[in-house]
Amino acid sequence: MRKVILLVLLALVISGLWSVSVPAANKMTYVIGPGDVLQIIVWKEPDFSGEVTVRPDGCITLPLIDDVVAAGKTPMALKAELEKRLKEYIDLPVVTVIVKELKSPRYYMIGEIARPGEYLLSKPMTILQALAVAGGFTEWAKKDRVMVIRASPEKKEVLYFNYEEAAKGRKINDFYLQPDDIVLVP
Repeated sequence: MRKVILLVLLALVISGLWSVSVPAANKMTYVIGPGDVLQIIVWKEPDFSGEVTVRPDGCITLPLIDDVVAAGKTPMALKAELEKRLKEYIDLPVVTVIVKELKSPRYYMIGEIARPGEYLLSKPMTILQALAVAGGFTEWAKKDRVMVIRASPEKKEVLYFNYEEAAKGRKINDFYLQPDDIVLVP
């Protein structure tokens, strides 16, 4: 009986009538920032390889090519930049950029919460998760008016989260935080 079920399932998969859906991978792309520790590996060139920390000005320094802006780039974009700059010294450089320690992406919790302060955004985190990490609300918090202040060079926006409605299961507008978000609980 078990063989028959397996054969039927196999036939359905092969025919395309039945498919297994796999959730899409997280589309968030990591952007390097000051304080991050990077491992730069240049294939067959140990003199150019090593561990570097992104300085507060956003740069890293490598032999011969000096300062390279790393902050604000993805590891793949930095890889391309380093390969371009190393072509002057190496035939066909092959570079790997590994983020060894995340120290730059942060968010801030202020107002009527148990533990206000600066927090590391080491993985994708929703507003609801961030409130839990910060220990929840104080007695006088206005839980229906949580604000997330998100600023970029192009624009500033305020996102609202109503914990009261989410707790009742009515309207759960739980969204992901981004680096430098400020969560304000009045």
